Amino acid sequence: MPDSTDDATSTSTEILAVHDGGDGWGVITTTAPAGDYQSSPCARCPWLRDSPVGAFPPEVFRHSARTTYDLATHKFGCHASTREQPKTCAGFLLRGAAHNLSVRVHGPDATAVSSDRPLYDNYREMAIANGVHPDDPALQQCRDSRAYHDDAPAPAGTAPQPLVPLALVRATRIIRDYIVASVGADHGDEMTSQAQLLASRLAAHGLLATVDTTSRTATSAPAGVIRAFIVESVGEDSGDDMTEQADQLCQQLAAAGLLAYGTYVPVTFTP
Repeated sequence: MPDSTDDATSTSTEILAVHDGGDGWGVITTTAPAGDYQSSPCARCPWLRDSPVGAFPPEVFRHSARTTYDLATHKFGCHASTREQPKTCAGFLLRGAAHNLSVRVHGPDATAVSSDRPLYDNYREMAIANGVHPDDPALQQCRDSRAYHDDAPAPAGTAPQPLVPLALVRATRIIRDYIVASVGADHGDEMTSQAQLLASRLAAHGLLATVDTTSRTATSAPAGVIRAFIVESVGEDSGDDMTEQADQLCQQLAAAGLLAYGTYVPVTFTP
């Protein structure tokens, strides 16, 4: 069962509360030795996109949503660990702990956790996939950061990496969601890579509100860049359909304030 765990400096654990999640499941809140965590998601971790949904009732995800609130002090525990030896979930550390105070203070170090399987982008997405209503009040305070280690210090002996501008991250997510909705299926990392590539291309053309847009001149209309990218990805030009898709995505990016000049220019298709 998914657990919410608190940090403690002792090596013993103490059960603080038990929350009934229904269908024989529940959420146990315990103290836990600092540093106990999974280094990678377990086989059926609910944070994995390819794990079966519905394995746990929605109520446990509603209750554990607080682990991703701003400055949260509870952590999302691995359901495969025990109440005697609770461990923090690796999926949570990779996708839900960006604003968790306990994780920020006590770790673990970001480089110690990894996954070779696709994960949900955030807690909200995972909870909705497992039956929680998108408008459920429990999800309203969830912070939707991609991963807490995105801005963590680089490991000793490595060159520091530049921070990814927030607008570029947000644009990538919007583009990815649009691609998934258009295709009608989520192909995981493949779609993420496509979204990152298009967001970077918009930024390179001076069209994305990322870094120093005041000294940059847009070289193309954003809809034109997007349309060209769609044609390139598909391998053929299907005409007005691609023009419409480019305009729709431009509208979404503009509505989110992510275009450098706050507007977009619809592209006219000429056969």
